[in-house]
Amino acid sequence: MRNKFLVAALLAASIGQAAYADTARERLDSFFTDVKSLKGSFTQQVFDKKGVVTQNSSGDLYLSRPGRFRWVYKKPEPQEMIGDGKNVWIYDKDLEQVTVKPVSQAVSNTPIAILTRLDPPGSQFNVQEIQGGSGLDWHQLVPKQASRDFKYIQLGLDTAGNLKRMVLFDQLGQRTEITLNAQNNVPISGSTFYFSPPRGVDVIGKPQ
Repeated sequence: MRNKFLVAALLAASIGQAAYADTARERLDSFFTDVKSLKGSFTQQVFDKKGVVTQNSSGDLYLSRPGRFRWVYKKPEPQEMIGDGKNVWIYDKDLEQVTVKPVSQAVSNTPIAILTRLDPPGSQFNVQEIQGGSGLDWHQLVPKQASRDFKYIQLGLDTAGNLKRMVLFDQLGQRTEITLNAQNNVPISGSTFYFSPPRGVDVIGKPQ
C-alpha cells in the first residue's frame, strides 16, 4: 500500500510540473503574440568572460510591434537607437554622429529583433525552460540559424507574463544582463519612433 501511495505522489508531482511548464511556455508565447507595445526603463550590465563588470548603463525603452523601437541610453553617455520600421538609426550625442542602416542589415537575427517581432519565439529559436532564480520563469533561446553576434539568450518573466530580465551571451564570452521595469500594451505616440538627424551631425550610411 505504501508503494502505491509513493507512486501516486510521484505521478501527481510529475503531472503538476508538466502543467506548470506548459503554463510558463504559454506565458512566454503570449508575451510575443499578445503584447503590442512596451514602455519603461532598463538597467544594463556587461560582464567580460571572467565575470568582471565592464559597463553599467541605464535608460528608457519604447517598443511597438512589429518592427518599431526606441532604446534611449541616459547613463553613462547619452545615445539613442531608433527603429522606425524601415531603418535603424544610432545617434551618439557626444560624437555628434548618426549611423543608419536598413532594418534587415541592422537587427536581423539579433537580440533586439526578438523583442520587436510579433510571433512566438519558437519560429526563430529553439526554446528550452531552464532554472534561473529571482522568482521568475526562465527560458533559453538558441537561434536556429547561427548568429555572428550572440550564442543564446535567456529570458525571465514573472507569473503575470511580464518580461523582467534578459541575459545575452555573445560569441566572445561576454554576458549582458538587462533588467526591465516596463508596462505592456500602453499607448505610445507614433512620433516616438520617428528620427531626423539633428542639423550639423555627421551621418554615416543611407536610409532606405
